[in-house]
Amino acid sequence: MEKVSFTELQQRMQLEKKKEGAAKYASRHVEDIYNVFKSLKTNWNVVVNYDLVEFAGKIFVKAVATASTEDETKQAQAFAELSPVPILKTRNGELKQMNEPQWVGAVQSYAGKYALQALFAIGEEDIDHFEVAEQSLRPNQNHNQTQSHQQVNYIDQQQHKQIIQLIGELAKVTGQPVETVANYYLGKYKIDNFGELLTTGFDILANDIQDKIKQRKG
Repeated sequence: MEKVSFTELQQRMQLEKKKEGAAKYASRHVEDIYNVFKSLKTNWNVVVNYDLVEFAGKIFVKAVATASTEDETKQAQAFAELSPVPILKTRNGELKQMNEPQWVGAVQSYAGKYALQALFAIGEEDIDHFEVAEQSLRPNQNHNQTQSHQQVNYIDQQQHKQIIQLIGELAKVTGQPVETVANYYLGKYKIDNFGELLTTGFDILANDIQDKIKQRKG
């Protein structure tokens, strides 16, 4: 068993994403991260513990990834909302719905993956393994190739800065770490970072955070 520092362990854990079968995107699975860690055979142990927590009236899966040796312990956490089972769009464009145990497992895996990626500082954004087809449930929507090629507009730097400021303010009034509050909203809106937020979702997220700030301030 090789003795390495945590920094060296993080460097060795920078695994590549991979594309499987007909998947549109390359991605990582929580199992991929575990397998790479096991193959290194170092003096570090890794475990991910899961818990259910309530925040603002919603239930979230909280994943805490812990790496430890006899002398040192490192931790990172991530959250994923345990929302009602959504309608999912398959690679063939068909709509289907997971059963509840499958959905709980998917949400737990999502939280665990991001906790491990945070722990090992695994770079490069990832793509979720499932797509929620909310738009497909709306009436009079034409999901054709023309729509799918429309330009996607993300929030600009100023809007991104406003979100970060609101996150910081909410963290201050709640007494929570900024990272905890940020991870809560990233999990809630199923994004990897706030730069992925669409312009149409800016007001929704900003108002959501502002409402929580007002509630805490009374």
